[in-house]
Amino acid sequence: MIHYTVKGSGEPLVLIHGFPNDSTAWDNVVPGLSQHYRLILPDLPGAGQSPLLEAAPSMALLADAVKEVLDHENIGKALFIGHSMGGYTAMQIASMYPEMVQGISLVHSMASADNAEKKENRRKAIVLMKKGQSEKEMFLKGMSQNLFAPEFAAQHPDVVKEVVAKGMMLSSEALVSFYQAIMDRTDKKDVLERATWPMQWIIGDHDNATPMKEALEQCHLSAVSSVSIYKPCGHMSFLEMPNRLLADLLAFAAFCYPE
Repeated sequence: MIHYTVKGSGEPLVLIHGFPNDSTAWDNVVPGLSQHYRLILPDLPGAGQSPLLEAAPSMALLADAVKEVLDHENIGKALFIGHSMGGYTAMQIASMYPEMVQGISLVHSMASADNAEKKENRRKAIVLMKKGQSEKEMFLKGMSQNLFAPEFAAQHPDVVKEVVAKGMMLSSEALVSFYQAIMDRTDKKDVLERATWPMQWIIGDHDNATPMKEALEQCHLSAVSSVSIYKPCGHMSFLEMPNRLLADLLAFAAFCYPE
């Protein structure tokens, strides 16, 4: 089983981190959320304290790893909050185990698959990461700078460096595994169309990884959607605008778990 931590008590919220991160990505919102809810914080396979699994990387593998944690905690239904790759994982869970979904919050994430250009860019990144530590660092530095709104990145270079440092803590094998799973994921817009649960969309107007235009083209597909556009914000609202993100997550959780 992958490593995970539990914080707080109450209705369950599962916070799934993105790439190249681990469960500590949520540190800025955990104190506020855990005052009201029971938080499940998994390290996806190969991240944080979780070992890299031997099976071929896939979103289904990540989804089953999270489900195993919930089964172990005797949680049959939960609100899933996923950042980027974590959102893809949440949508995979919804596809495979819809009965487990109380709601889904896509934090800078979406339901569609990579287009041909994105897949080719990921293939090039995988080749680079496999070459060695210096190439891996080169990739992470370039990617991390691009994850933030330009003004934030200029004013907070230490935050950008911390993202690089966290990425460097992951093995090249883990980074490649995650990128392969992301690249191979299938389109999940049909899951949105048949969703019986509420959806939340956290969208950054300067997000290069999950462009606002693409997210807005999908957010209307589900019957119940909450859409928040953060300005100015890139791909990392939990670092760029954590107080607003916390408020929005609390509001959505209260909607999904009415008293």
